[in-house]
Amino acid sequence: MKILKILIFLSLFVMGIIFMNFLISKEKREVVSINEEIYSGIIVIDPGHGGEDTGAISQNNVNEKDVVLDISLKLGEKLEENNFKVYFTRKSDKALGNTVRSDIINRAKFINARNADIFLSIHLNGSDVESAKGVESYSRFLDDKSYLLAESIQDELSSIEYTKDRGIKETNEKSLGILRYTNITGVLLELGFITNSEDEKYLISEEGQDIIVYCILNGILNYFNEIK
Repeated sequence: MKILKILIFLSLFVMGIIFMNFLISKEKREVVSINEEIYSGIIVIDPGHGGEDTGAISQNNVNEKDVVLDISLKLGEKLEENNFKVYFTRKSDKALGNTVRSDIINRAKFINARNADIFLSIHLNGSDVESAKGVESYSRFLDDKSYLLAESIQDELSSIEYTKDRGIKETNEKSLGILRYTNITGVLLELGFITNSEDEKYLISEEGQDIIVYCILNGILNYFNEIK
């Protein structure tokens, strides 16, 4: 009789575990389904510079163009995992024009032609003053959605305190060509100063890049939740 009770108890225990696993599995499937419904859209990622245009250069000869490309490709991968369609203005070390002006105009044309929901232009800052550091975001002139997107991303990036929070800069109609020549909601991100040793160390590290990508992704998701 004692053995029978033990067997019954074990059977009920195993059935309980199976039932709990079923509920957990069902819950996970439902969450994925909800995310697929909410997070769908088209995003263009614009890694700054490329080719002969190195962008800012660190004291260790690290080029802005290379770091922003690495971060952009990682970000694109995470966005695709969240059901976004992602386009890149460049996925390799190349410029889109022979001059700075033609490069910016061609990037803007590419972005405008994608019929995207948002775009992000990814950059690093540089300064002759080695102590200058920080992350900042630029929004399009008189564009409330652009400001909201910049705010959502800036809040996430500043929350991890990897560098100084330099805030959101609202551009005027004559500055920052990529924001001036595009006609969709977008932001330009300056993720830190490559010329600052502390910022540089974080920006080129795998861990630092992964955390930055995670923050940008969260900012984008928060933005889409806000406007839905």
